[in-house]
Amino acid sequence: MTLTRNMTPVEDQLAVLMSGVEYGDEPLRREMERELRALLTLDRPLRVYLGIDPTATSLTLGHTVPLRKLRQFQDFGHHCIFLIGDYTALIGDPSDKNKLRPMLTSEDIARNEATYFDQAARILDPARTELRHNSEWLGKLTFPEIITLMSKFTVAEMLRRDNFRKRFGDDEAVYLHEFLYALMQGYDAYALACDVQVGGTEQLFNLMAGRKIQEDAGQKPHVPVTLPILVGLDGKKRMSKSKGNHIGVGDSPDEQYGKAMSIPDEVVMDFFVLATNVPRPALEGIRAELHQAPMAAKKRLAATIVTEFWGEEAAREAQARFERTVQRKEAPDEMPVVAAGGRRLIDVLVAEGVAPSKREARRLFEQGAVTVDGQAAAADAAAAPGSVVQVGKRRWLRIS
Repeated sequence: MTLTRNMTPVEDQLAVLMSGVEYGDEPLRREMERELRALLTLDRPLRVYLGIDPTATSLTLGHTVPLRKLRQFQDFGHHCIFLIGDYTALIGDPSDKNKLRPMLTSEDIARNEATYFDQAARILDPARTELRHNSEWLGKLTFPEIITLMSKFTVAEMLRRDNFRKRFGDDEAVYLHEFLYALMQGYDAYALACDVQVGGTEQLFNLMAGRKIQEDAGQKPHVPVTLPILVGLDGKKRMSKSKGNHIGVGDSPDEQYGKAMSIPDEVVMDFFVLATNVPRPALEGIRAELHQAPMAAKKRLAATIVTEFWGEEAAREAQARFERTVQRKEAPDEMPVVAAGGRRLIDVLVAEGVAPSKREARRLFEQGAVTVDGQAAAADAAAAPGSVVQVGKRRWLRIS
């Protein structure tokens, strides 16, 4: 029986590390599994990395899908690297985009990444995780080196990407700097001399570009390990903070629980499979429960998510508050107290961060999502001292 340094049989590791992995191509999967098996027989820990671009201030449950896979490698004794893509974020990954991403400034990126490692450490073991930034090497490339890197790829290769091909076919602009993203991510794999790169299925093109760059430089190409994309709370689009359809890693227990309860029934199992540590043998029982008692299964999901981030007691309290305030429509015992000072309700919501802008706040009022003492409220109404404001199902404010 072949063992690695941590004495876990290779086939046992392979069964865990390839679980849930998707490539969309069975021959490619067989080849990648063969290469990973060969790497696992080496008498050393593998170098495994996951890169995340700081395009927003918080990680979402969607980010935890590859993070959980990275943790599996870590638990088998492999060397894991969490890479913050502070340079790739200047472009933004175009992999799943059908239009140009807004460009971020260096200041935006620095602000966004401030707590990324702390958030990732809720999944990873921080003491065993190497933190890197790709500005360390991408920021040092000279223009001749960038030209050399670009010479390894053709325009035809880039236009094989579905989203680029679609935009090009629809006469929509495809900008030259977007082509650079795959090259930059590919160069990360070379700079880190990685054996394995973890990512989402939408990044497979970028990961394969890394293999080409490594091989051209004389390195052994890494093995891409790609995971499915987690949909957002709408059950359709990819989970994203910019779309407002996310559960944040740093969200409060009440927010996580309440958002999980809003997930459509048809994607609940996807969340159990991709975004929790529920043992795989338990999934069939959960699937049956979802069919027979969907509310109970959804509460189980919500409690599982909160427990994994905040503990069992926080999950019990979040469930009790949800049942009291949402199901029985009772006001919570405790809620933020806001000094209105004669301000309009719409200004209060924006100032307290309930809505990101007046435009979004006004949309909440138009949808009837804002009530004062149980009655629908107008955006321009004054915030009356002593009143209780409810926004949606889970946000409450008491006006002092």
